[in-house]
Amino acid sequence: MRILTGAISHETNVLSNIKTDLEEFKKRRLLYGEDIIKEFDGTKSPAGGILQGCKQNGYEVIPTVFASATPSGTITAEAFDTLLNDILDGVKANKDLDAVVLHLHGAGVSEKYPDIEGKVLSEVRKLIGDKPLVATFDYHANYTQEMIDSADILIGYDTYPHIDGYERGVEAVNLTKKMLDGKLKPTLGFIQPPMLPALQVQFTGKHPMKTMLDEAHKMEKLPGVETITVAAGFPWSDIPEAGMSFIVTTNNDQKLADKLAKELHDMAWNMRRDFLVTPIPLRQALIHVKNASKGPIVLADIGDNPGGGSPEDGTVVLKAMIEEKLSGGVFALIWDPVAVEKAIAKGVGNKVNLSLGGHTDNLHGSPVTVDANVKHISDGKFISNGPMGTGVPMDMGSTVILDIGGTDVIVTSKRLQPLDLTLYRSLGITPEEKKFIIVKSSVHYRAAHAPIASEIIELDTPGLTSPRLAGFGFKNIRRPIFPLDIEMLGITELKSMDEE
Repeated sequence: MRILTGAISHETNVLSNIKTDLEEFKKRRLLYGEDIIKEFDGTKSPAGGILQGCKQNGYEVIPTVFASATPSGTITAEAFDTLLNDILDGVKANKDLDAVVLHLHGAGVSEKYPDIEGKVLSEVRKLIGDKPLVATFDYHANYTQEMIDSADILIGYDTYPHIDGYERGVEAVNLTKKMLDGKLKPTLGFIQPPMLPALQVQFTGKHPMKTMLDEAHKMEKLPGVETITVAAGFPWSDIPEAGMSFIVTTNNDQKLADKLAKELHDMAWNMRRDFLVTPIPLRQALIHVKNASKGPIVLADIGDNPGGGSPEDGTVVLKAMIEEKLSGGVFALIWDPVAVEKAIAKGVGNKVNLSLGGHTDNLHGSPVTVDANVKHISDGKFISNGPMGTGVPMDMGSTVILDIGGTDVIVTSKRLQPLDLTLYRSLGITPEEKKFIIVKSSVHYRAAHAPIASEIIELDTPGLTSPRLAGFGFKNIRRPIFPLDIEMLGITELKSMDEE
C-alpha cells in the first residue's frame, strides 16, 4: 500500500501585522520529499506518528511538502497557492496511491480562502475520488462543513499542551488501514455550540476541558465508536466557524454519531460559565514574587503568546519587572533581531545600551531602553527533549542572554514559544535554580514547566492573545456567542439551547 502525506500548518491571527509569506514558512520549517522523513522519523510529533503508523503497517510513504510557520498574520495568496500545489502535484504524480493522510492545523486563513484546510481537503478529494482521505488536526482547529464533507476522518489532538500529536498520527494511519481493509465505513457527527473559549481555559489538565475530554474518552469505548475529537477552537482566525467543535466518528452509524455529538454539545453549553477566565493583575503578581521564599514561580505573559500569533516583542512585563527591581529570574523571551545584532557586536562580558522590544505594533508596549551586560551568545539551536515534540530540532536564530538587573533576559532573532526546558539549558541556564521564570505563552509552557514550578501565575497582560476577547472587534465570528456577547453587553447572556 502507498500512502501519500503532507502538511500545511499555520494558526492564523488575522489581527497580526506580521505577513505570513513563504519566507515565514522557511524561517520555521519548509521541507520536501525525503527531507521530511529525515526530519521527523523517530520524533514524537504528528508527522513522526504518521511515519511510524505507515512503518508498523508495512505501507510505503509518499512525502510531498511539510510547511509550518510560527502563528502570525493572514497567509498570502502566493504562499498558500504554492503549498497547496505542492500537495496536489504530489497526488497527480502518484495516481497509484492507495490513501492520503495529511497533517493540517485547522485555523489557517489565507488572503483568498478563510478556510485553507477545507480547500486543501476538497481539492485532494477531487483528485483521489473515493480513496481514503484522513487528516490530523491541532486542538485549536476551527472545523468547517467543507472539511467534514471532504475528508473521511478528521482527528484532533486530545491535549493542550499538545503532547499527543504522535499518537494521533499513528491513530490516523491505523484507521486508514481499517478503511483499506474494508472494516470501516466512517460516519461523522459534527456539531458546534455557540462558544468561543479563551486559550487559558482550554487547558486540558483541569476542569472544564478535562471534564469534556474524560466524557469523550468514555464514549470512545462504546461499540461502534471509532474516534472522537473535542476541539476548543481559535478565536483570532475570525471566521464564522471559530470556536468549539465536536466530531464523533462511528462505523456506519450516523444516528449514534449525531447522538453522541449532541450530548457533548449540551454538556459544554451547560458548563459555559466554567469557561470564563480570571488572570492575575501584573503588579500584584510581581510583588508576590518579590516576597516569595520558594521558586521558581512561573509567570505566563498570556497577552503576548507567539503560539497564538503575537509578535513576542511585548515589553509590558519587562518594564514592570525592571521597575519592581526583580532579580534572580529568567525572561523567556524577547524577539528583537536588531538588539541581538548589537549585543553580538559588543561581545560577551561587555555592556550594551539597547532599545529593546516593542517594535512591531502598539498593542504590546513601547520599546524599553536598557543598559545590560551581554552574558551569553548562541546560535539558538537545540533538540526538544520535553513532552512536546520530543526529538524535533528547534531554532531561535542567533540568540543572546542579557543580564538586566540580575535577571537573564533571552533575546532571539526568531520567534519561538518557550515550551521546552532544553531551551534554557542550551543557553547555560538552569531553570530549576531561578527564583522566577517569565514565559510568553498561554498554556503550552505547562507541559515542561509545571513539574519544576513552585506555582504558576497567569498574568493579565495586553496583546493579541489576551483573553479579553470582546476588545478585538471581530468581524466574521458568528453571533451571538459565549462569552463574547456577555462581556460586551455586560448584563445580557445567551438563552439556553432549550429556550432558542
